[in-house]
Amino acid sequence: MRRAKLGLIGCGGMARNSHLPTIKELARKGVLDLVAVCDIDENRAKEVASQYGVPYYTDAEEMMEKHKDMDVVDICTGDYTHHSLAKIAAEHKIHPLVEKPMSITLPCCDVMIEACRRNGVYFEVAENYFRMPEDRVIVKLIREGVIGEVMRVYYIDPIDRRPLWKVGSHSGVCLDMGVHRMSQIRLYAGSEPKRIVGVTKQFMPAEGKVFEDWGHAIIDFENGAVGIFECSAVGEKMVSYRQIIGTKGTIMNFSLRAVVKGKMQDIPIERETHKVDGKEVLTRIIVHTEPKIIYENPFKEFALDDWQIGIAEEIVSIVNAALYDREPEYGMEGRKDVEMCIALYESSLKGMKPVDLPITEMTEYERMVHEDFKEAFGYYPTEV
Repeated sequence: MRRAKLGLIGCGGMARNSHLPTIKELARKGVLDLVAVCDIDENRAKEVASQYGVPYYTDAEEMMEKHKDMDVVDICTGDYTHHSLAKIAAEHKIHPLVEKPMSITLPCCDVMIEACRRNGVYFEVAENYFRMPEDRVIVKLIREGVIGEVMRVYYIDPIDRRPLWKVGSHSGVCLDMGVHRMSQIRLYAGSEPKRIVGVTKQFMPAEGKVFEDWGHAIIDFENGAVGIFECSAVGEKMVSYRQIIGTKGTIMNFSLRAVVKGKMQDIPIERETHKVDGKEVLTRIIVHTEPKIIYENPFKEFALDDWQIGIAEEIVSIVNAALYDREPEYGMEGRKDVEMCIALYESSLKGMKPVDLPITEMTEYERMVHEDFKEAFGYYPTEV
């Protein structure tokens, strides 16, 4: 069986801490071969290349030209480069995997989509949260009807305050982590969003920066469910909170209460693990419903923790697309996550006026981001 040839662009924290260790294990087990890495910082590229025993480049197009048999490129760069690098990959007939968010605006997402369509390649979005074991179980519980019809979904997400893309963007934590949570809330609701009301605030201004450090959204879904999202990088550290309320039960974080024989009860969730090369690895998760719901780790023979399982799933999704002409698992769903975040920003800019979905025209928020981009780089982001 042919192994996919994969190149990686962007050797920063996300690549080093998540993608590259997972790629190394996938390569060790014969899934793929890492053939090259690229970063505009030569020292960083050289260091990573030395660690993984591959050549390095400081120019992405040069890497693709030198490795014409490359199947997949894993793009772990800053948000504002995703669409342009994916376009270059598509033009080289290479299937791109882009880190979240898919891009900074919907027109930029569409640059990527059109380039891949025109060149006959697939693209995938590295949305890892729904692919991690706990989320796979939660979605299965909902789809099996264990908690009945979903009425409300809450997700409060505190994150560390940190700089995002450094060109004066109007976006901050609500895009950085918001795409993750919009993905999860939408999947939990089991429906498409039809309207969003949002507000963002900058409580701790940073010199030369205009992005928000707090945001809140209420999401109205087509099936009548309501999503409530809040993201904060300011103030005292909060505890992450997730709750899904249905007509027959509730999932709070990763605990389950549901109606059993007419009575609301706690239902145990059990983890089984085993060792792979000395590392504790998930075997399966068993939910003690009637009948039991069981999640089997598809990577149980790999030395990967729960977080890395999510990363491995997204990489294997684009690898299978490239090798076997299979539609990627997520793909266009990544655009929906960006769209929901843009609706949040647009609603805030318009004084919390509801924004209907899908968005059919370029928003005021997106125009602001594009102007920021042009000021920084001398051209609009869609002019790539």
